[in-house]
Amino acid sequence: MFVHVSVVGGLAGFRQNHNDLCEHSLHLEEGQDGSTAVGLSGALPHSLPSTPDIENAELTAILPFLYLGNERDAQDLELMQRMDIGYILNVTTHLPLYHYDLGLFKYKRLPATDSNKQNLRQYFEEAFEFIEEAHQAGQGLLIHCQAGVSRSATIVIAYLMKHTWMTMTDAYKFVKSRRPIISPNLNFMGQLLEFEEDLNNGITPRILTPKLTGLETVV
Repeated sequence: MFVHVSVVGGLAGFRQNHNDLCEHSLHLEEGQDGSTAVGLSGALPHSLPSTPDIENAELTAILPFLYLGNERDAQDLELMQRMDIGYILNVTTHLPLYHYDLGLFKYKRLPATDSNKQNLRQYFEEAFEFIEEAHQAGQGLLIHCQAGVSRSATIVIAYLMKHTWMTMTDAYKFVKSRRPIISPNLNFMGQLLEFEEDLNNGITPRILTPKLTGLETVV
């Protein structure tokens, strides 16, 4: 197993202020060969009897048009057509753009690894534009990485922070309430904390119109 100990960006501040979100943080670590291994961030438990079942997680509707999933979901053509998904955001360096040749979906790749050195925030605005394009087109959007745990979940959390008044903690809990297996690595959580600071300071503007449907939070 891997234990992340390096401090990147806003990680130190995040761990100090949001330690409750650091405990037993489970995610998949991607190797150079594209393989994955389970990694643990934060406190290390002796066993993981209550760990959510990552392998059997199903496609998750976060908003009426926005779905968070894994590699298996991206391959399931019938499932995506049933959900009226027309846009696919692939947040990996190595997974194929499944069904690209069929011409049924609009694709975007964010070439990111799930590591403590990856700058995922550099892709936030590009991701937001693609998500909004799907929203305005009235079509469903699938955001996926390999397991739908860390990279793609980070993008979804950041999108909610930008398009609502949700804090990072609220957005994290909102997504986790729908997909319990999410666990962005601590590097990404630190980048989300920095993003929140920029939103609060007006360095990065929020976009609150049109309002997102399907949210209890008032925007």
